[in-house]
Amino acid sequence: MKPEEIAALAADGDRYHRMNYEGIGTIADPAFAQMEIIHAVSPVSSVLEIGCTTGFRLEKARQAFGARCAGLDASEKAIAEGQKKYPETDIRVGLAPRDLDFWAGSTFDTVVVGHLLYLLPRAVLFEFAAKVDSLLAEDGHLIVLDFIYHRDTVASYSHQDSLNVYKGDPSTPWSWHPQYFLVHRNVYPLSENLSSQREPNQWQSVDVLRKFPLSQAFESVHAPASVHDPKSSS
Repeated sequence: MKPEEIAALAADGDRYHRMNYEGIGTIADPAFAQMEIIHAVSPVSSVLEIGCTTGFRLEKARQAFGARCAGLDASEKAIAEGQKKYPETDIRVGLAPRDLDFWAGSTFDTVVVGHLLYLLPRAVLFEFAAKVDSLLAEDGHLIVLDFIYHRDTVASYSHQDSLNVYKGDPSTPWSWHPQYFLVHRNVYPLSENLSSQREPNQWQSVDVLRKFPLSQAFESVHAPASVHDPKSSS
């Protein structure tokens, strides 16, 4: 990423924390609701959240499931607060994808990508997707929260001149691969104003993808029988 992009993303992390402070951890949490469903089917024992703010959702997972929890967020203020409130969660200040190396060599059965893809510079999108994949265990689940749109778009970001906003299908960085299967999608309007439901650019989604083992992801087929070429014998 460019230095100005790094600085802008870090600054926006603090802006997001400040603007949403009153609601963090107190409003409906569709991502945690999906964790509860996942846990009922396959126990959630470890969670990594990228874009974790204070780590409030990780703390809920730790208490509800006894899960090992880790998180990354760009906001120094959010992380400082979370480290005081939730000392048993491993939350750190940093930017994805580069700082996901904090957990290199580890895997988690649940990874949450928390409303950050829309600001991620496209030059590092493949790197980000690959690092998330390396941290998600086989048979694990990936939860993606972000804007959703019926086509790929780019626009200037109103809060930071050096950043763009990208909207499209937030799961495509992974769903193109046979190992990933979309098992749930909940699309909802950004605003409680019902008229906004007519505007797709005001929609968000919570997607859940399951990561199949490689041995299950590809169908095994038999090679076609060789065809005798009369020209090859004389």
